[in-house]
Amino acid sequence: MDRRNFRPGHTTCRIDHAVWLSSLLIVFLLAAPLARAQTPPVPHAKDYVIGPEDVLDIQVWGTKDLNQTGFVRPDGRLSVSLVGEIAAAGKTVQQLQEQLSAAYGETVKGAVVTVIVKEIKSRPVYFIGGFVKPGVVQLTRDLTLLQATSVVGGVVPNANGERGFLLRGNNKIPIDFDRLVQRGDLSQNPRLEPGDSVVVPLADVVYVSGEVRNPGAIKYTGDLTVWKAIVQAGGLTPLAASGSADILRGGAEKKEQIRVDLDRIMRSPDENTDIRLQPNDIISVPRRIVSRGVYGVPPAYGTPAVPGSRPR
Repeated sequence: MDRRNFRPGHTTCRIDHAVWLSSLLIVFLLAAPLARAQTPPVPHAKDYVIGPEDVLDIQVWGTKDLNQTGFVRPDGRLSVSLVGEIAAAGKTVQQLQEQLSAAYGETVKGAVVTVIVKEIKSRPVYFIGGFVKPGVVQLTRDLTLLQATSVVGGVVPNANGERGFLLRGNNKIPIDFDRLVQRGDLSQNPRLEPGDSVVVPLADVVYVSGEVRNPGAIKYTGDLTVWKAIVQAGGLTPLAASGSADILRGGAEKKEQIRVDLDRIMRSPDENTDIRLQPNDIISVPRRIVSRGVYGVPPAYGTPAVPGSRPR
């Protein structure tokens, strides 16, 4: 051994560190299956109540020919080999297993039946309107409205979140999604039940086009004005002709064009009232015309180009 490269304790420290990492890895590998075993998925729970349209796996131990996948019909009944039709909806998984074990026991000695819920389709909650991913969410576990809203991607920007509601049977429960999502108001966060319908209407919009930084649709509110809409669209670009913007208003049969001088509104707001918008208004901000001087060079601000002269 080269004594010049030997450092006492260095090799021992390296071995101890490797042993520690190996021990940690073993503990992790042993703990992972245990963690999974302690949190079984809800569909396999023995006390899960089967409902119409659920898909069930039925396994008869020792007799593979009798294994099948069954669909609970809307009337709540299920067709099973050798047994015929039985009422499945309203029973727990454990109750259906016991019933099938007894039924198969008449023809198969010592029959043991296992029922597994393959797909839950009997616990729908419907998300309608202004959601990123509207559609059906199955309640495979308890969910609050806020949790389920995150599952469907949240509320879209042009949704009228203040006027949302929850339909539960014949009851209509108002829901303010702005208070729920933006402020975390738990008074707007009920626990969902199968069959609920959650509705967020889409808000009216106005459209901002032309020389603004983020042209597009802006959510309409009762106090929305031209300048507020332009601010929400990111403001004007340096090329905007702010003195000659237009509002296009009306339907296809009758269009009204309203000229807006944004410069005057900004300079003298008391004398030039900001115009209040209406749903579906279109704000158009044109590009200003940049005049070119002789030889293609723009003249200095406030100094007109003189034909035949050279710029200084």
